[in-house]
Amino acid sequence: MKKKLIIGGLLLTLVIGSSVTTYAQGIQITDESNQEVITEEGFEMIIEEILNLKNTHPEYTDEKIFELMNERHQGLERGIVDIWNVLTDSEKKLCIRYPFDALKVNAAKNIATSQTKMKFGLNGLGDRSDAFRHGIWNAEMTVLIGREKAELFATAHEDKDVTGNETDGYPKTAHRDMDLHNNEVGRAIGEKNSGGSEDEMADIIYQDIYSAETQFIWLHE
Repeated sequence: MKKKLIIGGLLLTLVIGSSVTTYAQGIQITDESNQEVITEEGFEMIIEEILNLKNTHPEYTDEKIFELMNERHQGLERGIVDIWNVLTDSEKKLCIRYPFDALKVNAAKNIATSQTKMKFGLNGLGDRSDAFRHGIWNAEMTVLIGREKAELFATAHEDKDVTGNETDGYPKTAHRDMDLHNNEVGRAIGEKNSGGSEDEMADIIYQDIYSAETQFIWLHE
């Protein structure tokens, strides 16, 4: 059965006076990967803020909105308090350009984190579960917003500082290259199996990643 994504409660008239600290409950940290899960409700608040700026000031360019959003959220610690500052600059710009697609991207990311937990018991870092998570995230994005935009958002997510090593001891550059590769594999699977449900997609990718012919890669077990 063709999957449908329902995004409800998106108000286009957000009161700008709301405190940005209301986003604090929208982030959860999961397992060894330190994966940041942004709840759909929390992410909707960011998109509402962007849409309000667009509707109130149609003359504003995307760059102007980017600057204003950064100013509003300045000084809030990344990854702990403020959802906006969890995103890379490239992700922020895509949220401004494609706000409704961004909601679907976040929904797909949360599906991927949940499915990985169900299949592997955790969301690991640099291991097979990490490869699976990136694969299903990109597969789901491809179904929801198309392969081209899925690639834009997935690549933007990797646009971050890669100096030094991750907590598993492997270079951040190796993690980035692994993720970009697995993202592409996932998009191909999503395009080929676009009619499947979330659970069916997870089963397809899980079977693939344990096959001898798998194109997925990981750094360690």
